[in-house]
Amino acid sequence: MDTLNTVLNTLTTFVKIAGGLACVWGAVTLGTNLNDHNGPGIQQGIWRMVGGGVIVAAAALFGNLAG
Repeated sequence: MDTLNTVLNTLTTFVKIAGGLACVWGAVTLGTNLNDHNGPGIQQGIWRMVGGGVIVAAAALFGNLAG
């Protein structure tokens, strides 16, 4: 059981990092497209940030349920 908890905690940590990177990449995309006044690119950056936030929240919730 201890090994399972270790694997789940490691997996949760990596998923949180991936979600955080998605948020950061969305912010970069948003900033770049705001500079260019590119409407669809702005929307894509916002949705990427939202998606990253959802990934982080789901990983945190799963981590709390598992551990």
